[in-house]
Amino acid sequence: MDCPKCKSSKKVKNGVVKGNQRYKCKECGYNFTVEFKSTAKKPDERRFGLMLYLEGLGFHSIGRLLNVSHVSVIN
Repeated sequence: MDCPKCKSSKKVKNGVVKGNQRYKCKECGYNFTVEFKSTAKKPDERRFGLMLYLEGLGFHSIGRLLNVSHVSVIN
């Protein structure tokens, strides 16, 4: 993990923000966090949801099949 601003690998820990470790670059002084978790669905699941939509299923039905909310299906 390098500094997103100057790409330097020299960094020090600089606190915690919303449960994520914060780092400070020793080269440029930029503060940044690195979040490793992803809530995005896999491309296959997205494609399957789109196929269900094109077949005429509603957002609520697709959400039930994919175990996500209907709002996630709409987005």
